[in-house]
Order: sequence, then C-alpha cells, then structure tokens
Amino acid sequence: MRKTTGLVALLAATAITALAAPAQADPPRAGYTLVFNDDFDGTAVDESKWNYRTDVKAYSAQRPQNVTVSGGLMSINLKQESYAGKDFTGGGLVSKQRFRYGYYETRAKINDGSGWHSSFWLLAGDGSTTYSPEARTEVDGFEIDSISPTNVHQGVHTWDGAGVSGPYHPGSTYNTGVDLRQWHIWGFDWSETSVKFYLDGVLTYTVSYTPSQWTHDYVNIWLTSIAYGTIPDVSKLPSAVQFDYVRYWQKDYYVDNDSPAAYGYSETGTWYDSTLTGWTYGSPTRYAACHTAGHTATWRPNLRASGTYQVYVYKIVHSGSDPNGRYDLVHDGVTSTTYINGTSGSTGWVSLGSYYFPAGTGGYVMVSASGSGCARADAVRFVRV
Repeated sequence: MRKTTGLVALLAATAITALAAPAQADPPRAGYTLVFNDDFDGTAVDESKWNYRTDVKAYSAQRPQNVTVSGGLMSINLKQESYAGKDFTGGGLVSKQRFRYGYYETRAKINDGSGWHSSFWLLAGDGSTTYSPEARTEVDGFEIDSISPTNVHQGVHTWDGAGVSGPYHPGSTYNTGVDLRQWHIWGFDWSETSVKFYLDGVLTYTVSYTPSQWTHDYVNIWLTSIAYGTIPDVSKLPSAVQFDYVRYWQKDYYVDNDSPAAYGYSETGTWYDSTLTGWTYGSPTRYAACHTAGHTATWRPNLRASGTYQVYVYKIVHSGSDPNGRYDLVHDGVTSTTYINGTSGSTGWVSLGSYYFPAGTGGYVMVSASGSGCARADAVRFVRV
C-alpha cells in the first residue's frame, strides 16, 4: 500500500508527523476504487468536470481566466489587477460532481510570496460563494497561508448554511517541517466515524466526526487560492499555485432519501416527508401512506467494484412504524428477504447480511409496506468486506 521515501521527527503527542520527500499516491486502506480523477493532461480546464470559483472575498476577486491547464498541471495564477472592487485576483476549480465518504488526494505546491490562502477542501457549492445555504460539512485537506510556507491547517468545520457556523470545528495547525512551495502529496480519508489526514503518505492528524455530531452531506471538491490574511507581496507577483492531479477513491456506498437524484433512491406509491430525522444529524426521512400495503422504496448503489459487501438498513423506531416491513436484498441475481419490526428495539443500523455483488447497479434493497403502521425510509449502506 502506501510508500514513503523519508520521514523526520514526530512533532507532537497528538500524532502530528513531519516528513521529507513525496510519497507514492495510494489510498491508505485496501478495497478502494478510483471514481473521479483529473490529471490535467489537456490544454484547457475540463469544464464537464469543473466549475470555477468566482466569488469576491477578502483581498481578491476570483476569475476563471486565472485558471490554466498545460504541461500536465493546473495553475491558479495570482495577480495584482483591479477587478470587482479588489486589487488582486485569484481563482480555483470546484467539482461539478458531489461526493461523500472516501479517500481524496492531490499533489500540489503553493506560491512564493505572502498574502495568499491556498486550499484543497470539500464543501457543498458551485464556486459562486463559500456561503451556500445547503453547506453543512467542510473538510480541509490543507489550508496554507503563504506567509508561513511550512505551516498547514487540516480539520473539519460544520455549517448551518449561508455562512452560519455549526457547533463543531476540530482542527490542527502545525509546522510540517518541509517547504510547501515544493511538491507534496496531500490526502484525507473521510469515513462515517472520522477524517484521517495525510501528508506525503504519513498520517498527520485524525479527527472524530460522527453523523450524530452534524450533517454528513454531499460535498464538492475545491482547489483554490485567494488573497487572504495579509495584503499580498506585490514584488512576488504574478505567481501561481499548482496542482498536478486530484483523485477520489470510494470503498463503501451510502444511498439515502436525500441523495442527489442520480445516486440511486426511488419510490413507488405514496410517500411523505417525516418529522423524524435519520442516520445523520438533521437529515430528512420519508414515510409511506399508513395502513396500506404495496408502497416501496428502493436503494440502488452504483458499485464501482465487485466484491463482498455487508448491507445495512437504517431502522427508525417509532410506535407508528411498520411492525413487519419487508426488505428484499437483491445480490448477484438472488433475493434474500428480511422482516423488520419498526416499532421495537432501538433506532440504528441493522444488518441484512453479507453477500457478493457484481459491479454496477444490479444490486439493491427494496422495502415494501406491509399494510400495518407506516413504512419508513432513510438510508442503506453497502460496506465492502
């Protein structure tokens, strides 16, 4: 798996590590499949994959024209110029596709000269603002202020939309011991329980972040640089922040009722929004028309790799739930059926078993209302084993 070519001193008791030369790019655990990547091998930004960052913030306005692709690199060109009421311009790219759990990685180097804030991060949004009303989780793979080119911040921020701060902001700012104006590989592995951060293949920081703490939403990948913190050193301009590639690997698959439409949730019959929340903080759930049979909800993941997956459904316990909900799990052409009483026990993940699935969308879970109580639908997860 991960390879490193050099490693210097342990910096702190919190497992923050300084290191030397770049590492081999690779997810930190087995079982991952590459889902999204851009090696920037063309001569222009692939606009089928990316939006541009176009907001006006701090000391700069962000312009699409500042983002260029050539020689296998994406460059965010940093300039002293008057635009949109600012004296400096930066920019960046924001993925059009949204993701959630998995391993994210890029290889990057920052500019020389103070005044620029460069980042590899996740947040729901299209690049027009960092204050999207739908934003809930932010993950910062790196935030580097160029005035301190050996220091980095890694961590998580929570938001309640439109720039309103959430309750949880764990993170670490530390001296890496290396010059970040040179090429380095940055990665982070986001799971249901934590985010683990890496620099050149070495684990640098781990933060606990569970679905009960805040909403784990779908997010976009941001590669950006803006003038921030201090007025840029004009003697170093123009300059550029560069990215060699960006990649996202996925291992486990979560499908829920508030997923983007293409991510595999569907219904038949009559369903309504429920006041009961689901598996992650504040997430909406659904219920079928009560005391009538035949309503169905289906969770159909697009599995990128064949293999054995343990499948779980999120059970919402309520006195009015269906006491005999039928769950049909289709795996490699075989149907396995489980009946779940939604009126007793505890709310949480319930295993439907572990089975082989081929790659693709042939496998799924379908719940059918029994005609007693109200069938409920939230989320299903497929965990690769």
